[in-house]
Amino acid sequence: MIFPRTGFDVEGAVAPPFGLLTIAAPLQKEGYNIKIIDQRTDANWKSTLAQELKKDPLCIAVSAISGTQIAFGLDASKFVRKFNKDLPIIWGGTHATILPEQTLENENIDIVVHGEGDITFSELVKALEKNQPLHNIKGLFLKDKNGKITSTGERPLMDMEQMLPTPWELINVPDYIYKDFYMRDVERTMDVGQTSRGCPFKCGYCCSSHIRKVWRPMSAKKSAERIINDVRRFNLDSIWIRDDNFFVDMKRATEICKTLIKEKVDIKWYSSGTRADAIMRMTHDEITTIKKAGSEVFKIGAESGSPRVLKLINKQATVEDTINANKKAKKYDIIPAFSFIGGFPTETYDELMQTIDCMIKLKKDNPAAQIESMCIYTAYPGTLLYPLAIEYGLKPPQKLEEWATWGFHDFNEQRNPWLNSNERRRLGNICYISTLACVVKNLTTSMKNPLKRSMAQSVIYPMSSYYQWRFNHKLFNWAPEISLLRYIRHQMLDKIKE
Repeated sequence: MIFPRTGFDVEGAVAPPFGLLTIAAPLQKEGYNIKIIDQRTDANWKSTLAQELKKDPLCIAVSAISGTQIAFGLDASKFVRKFNKDLPIIWGGTHATILPEQTLENENIDIVVHGEGDITFSELVKALEKNQPLHNIKGLFLKDKNGKITSTGERPLMDMEQMLPTPWELINVPDYIYKDFYMRDVERTMDVGQTSRGCPFKCGYCCSSHIRKVWRPMSAKKSAERIINDVRRFNLDSIWIRDDNFFVDMKRATEICKTLIKEKVDIKWYSSGTRADAIMRMTHDEITTIKKAGSEVFKIGAESGSPRVLKLINKQATVEDTINANKKAKKYDIIPAFSFIGGFPTETYDELMQTIDCMIKLKKDNPAAQIESMCIYTAYPGTLLYPLAIEYGLKPPQKLEEWATWGFHDFNEQRNPWLNSNERRRLGNICYISTLACVVKNLTTSMKNPLKRSMAQSVIYPMSSYYQWRFNHKLFNWAPEISLLRYIRHQMLDKIKE
């Protein structure tokens, strides 16, 4: 199993490869010998892969999202193909699920696992081992010798209570334990995975609802047990819970928190997704319980400071929700970390500046607030906003490899055709300036080596202050050094080395 580089593989940004770990769990339980190669943590991954290929494996599996991972995933697939042209190469993950036929058209891919792969991949491996037909296995896209592609039908979503424990033995866990970006006075933070899948909301830019369709929770009892076991097993003092939306069911969320309190689990934590309107609905007792259980950060997808844009993207939350959630988090001494998106079709310059004003106001109202970078809107097939992007000139890639540049941190004419060249450059500058002002500074805190961390901070902190000043004064139009920084980033993180 291969987990490709993402283009943002710096210190604490490297989380365990759960996309592979979850589908490996059923097979490991049945005694299969599984090797996970994580390109982010193995600088010599090709040598590692070459050694594993000599052992004549049953198949190769690659998990990738749109963007940089596709380039590195294809690099691995081509490497495998040159070594053994008959070895089945299987792709799964978000991108392959959204565009299975186009993915399978690539000559270096034989099978696509569509949707959740926990059960599908297990059945596929067993069928390959026994040389049995694959057409009866739900959740696959197959390609015959003539290149004809067929679907075996959709796999029903799994019951989260049936989800097996994470097979931590398949990775070197210390590679994924860091100091945290946000949480104070902690040394050992790790992403411990999901206690639920999906999200009940239908935000227009998000592919989660297209892939996972509904919100499905693991029971509070099982969720707490998994968290407690991992915390104690790896001596963690803080964790990240990977749920798309942890606070959908507040009764369940507080039950998990009460168990952590009862079991005297002394940790700090946050989850991937928290809605501003959900925070506003939290009662005093609920938020007090959450805080007592160690909740330190609310990661909030604010997205825009424009009321019209929020309606356009079907956010179902308001600018006032964001402003008030920030104040409420401050009241309970919880750090709010906000993310934003710019460059939506039909978004005007004034609306983009409303978002900038909102970002500045949040920090002014609450100095502890973390303002994450502004990402550039990326249109994905299957999302509610995708037809509008097509209407405004989007011409999506026609080949898998062309999606490799479809990331949130860079821009090009093909991705945002509704913007002219000056508007694209300005939006790209905003993205990079906000990253340099906020995110890069946080990344240095997660560096494991104290000497390297101190040296990096001595350089980054003054630079971060400078770009924070530029951001606050909206100096986005003229930033020639950004082109150099973008080039350096590409050479360090995106470029495939031969």
